[in-house]
Amino acid sequence: MSAMRRFWRPAAGEVTEDGTWVDRSPPGNRELIARGKELELRAQQAEIEAKTAARRHYLRMQTWVLIGVGALILLTIVALVLGLWLEAISSAFATELARTTLPILLGASATIVGAFFGVGANINPNRDGFETRRDRRRRESERDQ
Repeated sequence: MSAMRRFWRPAAGEVTEDGTWVDRSPPGNRELIARGKELELRAQQAEIEAKTAARRHYLRMQTWVLIGVGALILLTIVALVLGLWLEAISSAFATELARTTLPILLGASATIVGAFFGVGANINPNRDGFETRRDRRRRESERDQ
């Protein structure tokens, strides 16, 4: 049986069990062309799904960081208000704390919000005009033909 398998070859243009094929088929073999197109479509679909997952992960990370920065801003304001109301801190200390921490936290949150609309837009596969290097090469090769 193993000697028989060693000399066994698939018919010209047929796909073997593991998905490979032997290029001895006549030109224009429809089954072979259909299989090639199917594999291209699967690769394109996998690329789109990977980009979508990357974007989702990126935006999820930004959301958690933004929530954390917002919590720090809220905590700082609550500490200032409660500290002043209970007379636990002086007004000079509260002023210095507000001058030191709030601009840093507001700047961090503004940077994150800017990233939502700036950098986050670059990894959106559904955006018009989104183009990868592969797309550019493909477009240029089509234009040259």
